[in-house]
Amino acid sequence: MVVPRLAIFLLLTVTVTATEAAQAPYVQRGDRVERQFRLYTDRLDTFRQLLRETIVSAAPDLLPELDREDPPPEPGVYGYQLLPAIVEESDARRRSISTFSYSWEATERYIENEAQRLDSALGDLEAFRVSSAPIAPATIRETIAQYRMLVDNLKTIDQYLQYNRFWQRAIAEDRSRFDRLTEIYDLLIAEEPGAADAAREFLGQPSVPDYLEIDRPGSGTTVVRLPVYTDILDDAFLEAVESGVEGMWSVGGESGYMLDIELRKRLPVGSTPRPGDRIDLMQHAARFPDDGALLTTGAESTYGFVGEYVALGPGDITVRTLAHEFGHVLGFADGYIRGYRDLGEDGFEILELTSAFEDIMSAPREGRVLGSHFELVIAGVAEFAGR
Repeated sequence: MVVPRLAIFLLLTVTVTATEAAQAPYVQRGDRVERQFRLYTDRLDTFRQLLRETIVSAAPDLLPELDREDPPPEPGVYGYQLLPAIVEESDARRRSISTFSYSWEATERYIENEAQRLDSALGDLEAFRVSSAPIAPATIRETIAQYRMLVDNLKTIDQYLQYNRFWQRAIAEDRSRFDRLTEIYDLLIAEEPGAADAAREFLGQPSVPDYLEIDRPGSGTTVVRLPVYTDILDDAFLEAVESGVEGMWSVGGESGYMLDIELRKRLPVGSTPRPGDRIDLMQHAARFPDDGALLTTGAESTYGFVGEYVALGPGDITVRTLAHEFGHVLGFADGYIRGYRDLGEDGFEILELTSAFEDIMSAPREGRVLGSHFELVIAGVAEFAGR
């Protein structure tokens, strides 16, 4: 999912300020949930400090078991030049069609449940600390395990915060599109005849950008050449992205296809943001040449803007998901269905229908690139050439 934190959380209250009152309900609700998360994060950090003091005093040889774990991540941290870790692929077997939803209300319940777990763990730890009896190593190991579990769940909550921020705003800014997606979502859930065809028709053909080039070097393989500007400074990261995405966007057979990414390192025109700065990504992208796509940083969570750019967030990401985002640069919209329910003052409930289709644009975690993806891109480039 690492910029300097916002104003010290102790100065924040749940009182709705005049500025907040002027904001949309989904923004107000999100701000309140994020403040609650910050309070919880600080309490978890206090638990870690107390646990460490206890270990130093009672069983210092167990200290490496705690210190090898990273401290809890700061919540809601993202910004310019903050890169995700590219992690190993998870099990990519075909998954059954399923639904998933998230909302500010659900995220708040998650935080409240974790706070109860933390209360219990803090109570147990305090009882150990005031007791005159020696603390058994097995008890300390169990408490370390509790802490690790709480940290893992904290990372999940942080992802929910970022997803909510992004998709709540997306729905608010394009209600007509999401209204239609919600209709299709309901049709698919009800297994209405023709629902899948309606989904494919709405998602439509790719909006292929005019900077793509098609090359047929004579080997039987058709190459789609994609120029990509980037202001990322980490060469090893860029190499991993380039080789990984090209590997995913490769289809064999008698008439094979492959993607060739041509990276062009360049800083934005004008002043360059400082590492950690929060930036307006649309304005930032406009500061690069328009004869290529853009790979940049500064997003809350990684996403691709059709035909334009891939903006990276700080959360861990797999090569397959990166390949999905580069599919957006090639002109493809998401192939999965995301609808919503209006919850009034609680913002929106975001509804996702996963694994309805098997291609990489429909299933970014387990889908694959198909020959038809390349055929649609090639047809789009040919249309530009014929104009």
